[in-house]
Amino acid sequence: MKNARLRIASCALLLSVGLTTLAGCGGSSDQTNASGSSAAGTGKTADPVELTVEIFDRATPGYQADNNFQTKWIQEKFGTPNNITMKFVPILRTQEVEKLNVLMAANQAPDICFTYNDGVIYNYVKSGGLTDLGKILDENAPNLKAYLGDTLLSYGKFDGVQLAVPAKRVIEGCFAAYIRKDWLDKVGLSIPKTTEEWYTAMKAFKEKDPGGLGDKNIPFAIWADPNNINWTSSMLLESFKTQITEEQRMTLPNWVVPGFREGMRYMNKLYSEGIINPQFTLDKDGKQLEKDASQGRVGFIINSYDFPLRTTPGLLTELQKNVPGSDFVECDPFTNYEGKHPKMKYNPNGLYIIVPKSSKHAVEAVKYLEWMSDPEVLKFLQNGVKGDQYTDEKDGIPLNFLTNDQLTDDKKANYVDLSIIVNGKEFGDQDKNIKSASYGYPGFEDRFQRAYEISLVDANYIPHYDTVIESQAKYSKTLADKDVEIFVKAITCKAADFDKTYDSLVADYMKSGGQEIVDEKAKVLNSKK
Repeated sequence: MKNARLRIASCALLLSVGLTTLAGCGGSSDQTNASGSSAAGTGKTADPVELTVEIFDRATPGYQADNNFQTKWIQEKFGTPNNITMKFVPILRTQEVEKLNVLMAANQAPDICFTYNDGVIYNYVKSGGLTDLGKILDENAPNLKAYLGDTLLSYGKFDGVQLAVPAKRVIEGCFAAYIRKDWLDKVGLSIPKTTEEWYTAMKAFKEKDPGGLGDKNIPFAIWADPNNINWTSSMLLESFKTQITEEQRMTLPNWVVPGFREGMRYMNKLYSEGIINPQFTLDKDGKQLEKDASQGRVGFIINSYDFPLRTTPGLLTELQKNVPGSDFVECDPFTNYEGKHPKMKYNPNGLYIIVPKSSKHAVEAVKYLEWMSDPEVLKFLQNGVKGDQYTDEKDGIPLNFLTNDQLTDDKKANYVDLSIIVNGKEFGDQDKNIKSASYGYPGFEDRFQRAYEISLVDANYIPHYDTVIESQAKYSKTLADKDVEIFVKAITCKAADFDKTYDSLVADYMKSGGQEIVDEKAKVLNSKK
């Protein structure tokens, strides 16, 4: 098998993601020449080209996503010198897929668009709605290509055609677990390092109730996120997978991967023993989990490796305020048949940057991305100005940022959505990048670095094909709904009914498109041997 031709998808592909079917993405593929040239036969400078660029609107009070000190700086430093008028098109972050699909279908999408959603990209590829950027990159973006590298750029190729520019992901870690150290101390146990030790701790949390919570005691909190169904149980479930072939790894949905059923049976056992929060099905957005954890009612969680350490929602900070002496400490307890701690990590690419086929300014779009690859440009876009957005620097890393609610409206910043060629702050050295990231967790810098190390232990990317799996796009929404149904019913059914419940639900899943996806993937896989 030529593994080099198999690419990596984002952690979102762990789970089914709802897609909106496109219509009419096609358009003219003719592209303009580079901007700034003289009008033919006149010796006069041509009229400026308008380059439209998508920008997420995160509804930050007082911040105007399309008109701020950063967008003005971009116009001054890139737009004006290249005879380009920059126009940023705000799209609400919470509506980005729906809105982008509408704009693409109407041939009204910005010249530069982006999305994290693999399924959306697959639909655009399938419909022929994207510009081939290969030659344009070769001719106009040597520094960008050097920065991203051929391997990363290959994530934007479909059937050998460069239809997207993948952003570089600086931080690849995804998962870590956290356990109440103060509860462990009260029940006389150490931080668990194996699944068996973890179960002993959960039983002790349930039976000895170290928080004195009575019926509000939740040893292990989860919720059924419909977009990421296994998110708060992923590390546990991954550890139950047995040895599988490469073809199984590449083609099978989790529900039929050898060993995964036993992981779900174990979750059912935990639920029946009162270890998993009994009302998890009522938590529709994860807010109840956050509330329970911050108020001291939870003993253990699996989540993003940095989740409790974040300033928002400030889970660990709030916990320590509400319960003096309490602490959630990072851990990695689940072991598989090899004694390893398997987990998923993000793939090396972040969002996909695309130029719709309807755009007439693909050259200018690529020139803009090329300009952005300059380290000084990235530093400004990702950090702002010393004395305005931050006050200090250490080893070239900006420190002590002011939050947007501390800044006047004209100095409010978006450090993420304007530096689109990279996900995460880039300082040209990975150790410095991690250290920089840790500074975003004041008071927990060392904890952040330990949690990040855990997130990479025995971590693997998720398989991805450089060919669109049409059946996956076709059945994505249907199967996403069935993912939720299987997860909830298999965990909450009576133990005696587990096998028949699981078998029935999974059989329905496979009949509803799951098997068709497996067959198509296998066909594509075999064609690459």
